[in-house]
Amino acid sequence: MNRQITKLEYKVGAFVAVGLVLAMASILILGGNRIAFTRYLRVQSYFEEVQGLFPGSVVSLAGLPVGNVERIEFSPDQSKLRVVMTIDRRFAPRITDGTTADVRTLGALGDKYVYLTQGPLAGRPLPEGATLVVNESGDILKMLSSKDDGVGQVIGLVKEMRATVAAINANGRIGGALDGASAATSQLKTTLAQMDGLLRDLRGQLPADHAFKAAVASLASVLAKVDQGRGTLGQLINDPSVHQRLKLMLGGSPRDAYLKNMIRESIQQSEAPKK
Repeated sequence: MNRQITKLEYKVGAFVAVGLVLAMASILILGGNRIAFTRYLRVQSYFEEVQGLFPGSVVSLAGLPVGNVERIEFSPDQSKLRVVMTIDRRFAPRITDGTTADVRTLGALGDKYVYLTQGPLAGRPLPEGATLVVNESGDILKMLSSKDDGVGQVIGLVKEMRATVAAINANGRIGGALDGASAATSQLKTTLAQMDGLLRDLRGQLPADHAFKAAVASLASVLAKVDQGRGTLGQLINDPSVHQRLKLMLGGSPRDAYLKNMIRESIQQSEAPKK
């Protein structure tokens, strides 16, 4: 009786084991990975750093998952990191000369993956163990965090400008300057309005003031005659001889000499002996 029960248990255990194996095989076959039946092409790349990349990370070809990272290790010269990738053989014809590899960031959580840029379709398919050229310019987060890159320099410049503005605005100096500029602008606006009104008044009065216009015309006529030498004032200004004659008549030196000569002659005549 016990022997029959033991045989039955063996049969049930074997049946369950076979069922589990078939179930696992069905899951693998019906699943998208087909790990046990897929052939892979192994390629590699050498990176300066692979922060956030791990074995099992996705390998994408032009945005389509085509494989995974198999392992990450230091290169023989210990200067770079060697990343070995397994690519589904179905996509091997697209891994041609000119295909490049790059470590990029996926999503907001910062998951890393290897992005392959497809080479020319007419190019030669790469063999097993081929080395892909690395292109490290596609990761936007790496560009933003890099201090040597132009974007990093812009971020540094923005930080410096923020610090400068904060220093200038200390103790409310910018607010005071803006208030002063606002007051000066208001005063200038008022002054310009007053000047505009004054000019408007002058433009309205000058054309109607005929006496003023007549006086200006008369003064212009007199000045023109003086400049032409007409009249006493014009001759006095324009004729040098008139000036010299007036100087002889009104000046002191010729008259004094003439009087001295007359006095001297009178004295000599009075002192001369009578004959």
